[in-house]
Amino acid sequence: MDPKVSVIIPTYNRAQSLSRSIQSVLGQTYKNFELIIVDDGSEDNIEEVIRGFNDSRIKYFRHDVNLGGSAARNTGIKNSTGEYLAFLDSDDEWLEKKLELQVRAMESRPSDDWGGVYCSFIDTDQKDCLFKAEKYGNLKKAVLNQEVGLCAGSTLLISKSVIDNIGLFDENFKRHQDLEFLVRFFRRYNILSVREPLVKINGHSKISGATFAEAKEQYLSKFEIDINEFGRDIAREIYAKHWLRVSMTFAKEMNYVECFRYLKKSLHYGLPLRTYLGMLYRAALRRMYVVLKMST
Repeated sequence: MDPKVSVIIPTYNRAQSLSRSIQSVLGQTYKNFELIIVDDGSEDNIEEVIRGFNDSRIKYFRHDVNLGGSAARNTGIKNSTGEYLAFLDSDDEWLEKKLELQVRAMESRPSDDWGGVYCSFIDTDQKDCLFKAEKYGNLKKAVLNQEVGLCAGSTLLISKSVIDNIGLFDENFKRHQDLEFLVRFFRRYNILSVREPLVKINGHSKISGATFAEAKEQYLSKFEIDINEFGRDIAREIYAKHWLRVSMTFAKEMNYVECFRYLKKSLHYGLPLRTYLGMLYRAALRRMYVVLKMST
């Protein structure tokens, strides 16, 4: 018998998009799953949307107050009965073979050291820009150094036994929840990849520069030991890249005081000028690619 997958959708005030996400799960070619929806204290008609599907595979849980995405995922995990866990944000959707191909990959993995699998995804907010899942193995350095598009939790499928070894999502993290989880994942496990795009990421909410800076501070502080294990040069590059991204976020808001403050913080790590120029060049190329796609 095919192993059971517990699909967990945390949601908060997204009744309008939730229906599309649910339908993308129910339409999977892989049929042995349960769908756990955790309403994180919403004020809209989410329960009514869920009842409209009338599907026995759907389990509904509700928080009386808003506790955050990590807490909602943890409620789903605690109530799951599957051998595998898959996560889907309530404004994203899966293509129909997502579970089939990822379960197949996990069932043929070389050893239990391979704790999960991710896939390529399409960002509909950037005119269907494709982010390819080309890397596999232990990607902790790549995640910390922002070298891999693995931050989208909707692409992940993991063995439930992973939770027993690394713990649940950290409920202190209101942002960077997936990244926080992944760094702990890579302390112990490798990850497989499915190169076929199997997820559509739909218009994730933008956060302010101040919120982004706070999230980076929390994230970088928690994983200081992990960052430093790669040596001084790589550690300095990691810190410089993260603070440069904060600087660029403030620049988009035209908050140039904070923009230059975080640029100075990034420059403090003393990377060669060519490194900064390369980072800015790659960012400009990505932006140009998106603009060109939007014009076609």
